[in-house]
Amino acid sequence: MRRVLGLMSGTSLDGLDACLARFWDEGSRVRFEIEAFATYPYPTDLKEAVIRQLDPVTSRVDALCELDAWLGEWFADGALRLIQEAGLTPEDVDLIGSHGQTIFHLPQGPHPSTMQLGDGSVIAVRTGLTTIHDFRPADMAAGGQGAPLVPYADRALFSDPDHAVALLNLGGIANVTLLRPAGDDLQAFDTGPGNMILDRFVERMTRGAQTFDTDGRIGSKGHVRPELLDEWMSHPFLLKAPPKSTGREEFGHAYADARYDEAIARGVAPEDLVATATAFTAHSVATALRAWASPRLRPQRVIVSGGGARNPVLMRMLQEALRPAEVASLGPELADAKEALAFALFAFQASRGLSNHAPEATGAREALVLGKIAPGRNFAGLRLLRPLPEGTVTERPNPLTLDLDAMDTYAILEVMNQEDERVLAAIDRAKPQLAAVIGDVERSLRQGGRLFYVGAGTSGRLGVLDAAECPPTFSTPSEWVQGLIAGGERALLKAVEGAEDDRAAGASDLESRNLGPMDVVVGIAASGRTPYVHGALAYARAQGARTALISCNPLGERPEYVDTLIELVVGPEILTGSTRLKAGTVTKLALNMISTVAMVRLGKVYGNRMVDVNVSNAKLQQRALRMTQELGRVEPAMAERLLSEANGRVKVAVAMARLGVTASEAETRLEAARGFLRRVIGDPGS
Repeated sequence: MRRVLGLMSGTSLDGLDACLARFWDEGSRVRFEIEAFATYPYPTDLKEAVIRQLDPVTSRVDALCELDAWLGEWFADGALRLIQEAGLTPEDVDLIGSHGQTIFHLPQGPHPSTMQLGDGSVIAVRTGLTTIHDFRPADMAAGGQGAPLVPYADRALFSDPDHAVALLNLGGIANVTLLRPAGDDLQAFDTGPGNMILDRFVERMTRGAQTFDTDGRIGSKGHVRPELLDEWMSHPFLLKAPPKSTGREEFGHAYADARYDEAIARGVAPEDLVATATAFTAHSVATALRAWASPRLRPQRVIVSGGGARNPVLMRMLQEALRPAEVASLGPELADAKEALAFALFAFQASRGLSNHAPEATGAREALVLGKIAPGRNFAGLRLLRPLPEGTVTERPNPLTLDLDAMDTYAILEVMNQEDERVLAAIDRAKPQLAAVIGDVERSLRQGGRLFYVGAGTSGRLGVLDAAECPPTFSTPSEWVQGLIAGGERALLKAVEGAEDDRAAGASDLESRNLGPMDVVVGIAASGRTPYVHGALAYARAQGARTALISCNPLGERPEYVDTLIELVVGPEILTGSTRLKAGTVTKLALNMISTVAMVRLGKVYGNRMVDVNVSNAKLQQRALRMTQELGRVEPAMAERLLSEANGRVKVAVAMARLGVTASEAETRLEAARGFLRRVIGDPGS
């Protein structure tokens, strides 16, 4: 666990957001607890100095140089103030993560660049705390836009295991992160103006007495002017495809003042201008989601943070523009604290040498560790690189069974049963990741792809077993689900020495099966580190296949070639290192879930009956006859005749019985229903 203080000063220039939070790992997820949050308004003279440097006409090199240190001092004061207000001392805090104040952002052109001021060294020296700052340039050096960065935190901290969600931040600029359930896929981009134009209009209208529309009061008195809204919605940025980012360069004072002056000259009331600016934000967000959101990421919920979440008029307009999606605030504290919390997270991950951005959102060529390190007085005691694990959980002695050889039979059974209770808890924690893999498998098999299990030893045998059980249970072709074990088939009965250490063999075994981008590869490794498995996963990723890794040890970091990491941590075995016990049990349960739920989703089941059973023996013949009779609602003799005409296929026979059609017509109707018998004959009780 580390306590990190995040600092964020956004494009709206409202003030400095400071968030103090604790972070720790829980399986493959990062967890957090906010301990303190505050926003400190900009001193008037400092804010005016920043505004002068935002305009190339009034900016000066010497003033920029001075402003960098001045902002650093103010940020340091804010950090120390929050620490004191939280009842702590700087010695209680490990790190500071500071975004800085954006002055200019140029993601396009021959030399993409960005400038955030607020010297991290000043912060580190003033507070004594190691400060990680200036995160954007590394992303841009790798070909990214340097923005948006917050999507990484959205995925790490706020993904929903069951629903596709959009996390919309309404600061000066509006940016959105679209997340698939469990966060295994994302899309993110700036949608256009957030509060920037609206705030400027209010400032102009009130001659500086107000800098934002408190509770939307001004906007609620005005009327949206459709002709102005249509003109503004033709802005070139709104027509660009992601990845894209923007800022004051396109929607700052120069743009806002021009629109304000034009409208006033046309006789538009200031209240109408504020209402129209509010609608501009809502409509630009809705238009961006309709135009650019990937179909698989269309959100069911839009969760709003930033200053705009406190404007009820804007929130109402968003709800109207985004129907039928639900629009809700992230919550009073989180809505304001999210961006500062994100930069605290970025510092936490950087301190451990872990990537802390989402290249798929920024367009960067590779995943990097962003941020520059300014050592503080605590630097010597701060371990920046994550220590290597001291052995693996599955190899550690279990303290409950140190006297295993002295226990009687009943005592051993009791402790085994007690330890096996950990299995269900591990499965429960991994449900979001399991659901993500099941979704990948369902899509793959539906589109003609295949599922490969890859493992060594017990892990490999479990994969082969699950694959072998699919054809008789679900009448699947044998190539649909395949199990690969290090050392080949002879390793099923006898250990093959050194096979699991052969990384190249994992790749060559998949290559020999013509692995392609439509396939899914699930690596199974109790240790999480088996070279054979990782060789296979790396090869699969290179071929464009979806990948997952099942590990019974906490890895902490998902390998770059693994799409979904499933950590089923059940603790040390009662017999040290014997992963055929709890680790094997929890792995078998996970594989049962992956194959069974995927087959249910593919229409292989009616109610809870295995109606796609392959009639390969007398027991299954009797089961098929019984299902045809019961589900088809026919006499035994008729069930036998229908099953014969259907070539032993229960679904076809039942459809023939219920609909009174031929086998050919039943097949046609089932094909049109994508194999779902329920869609052909209705619910089981109907």
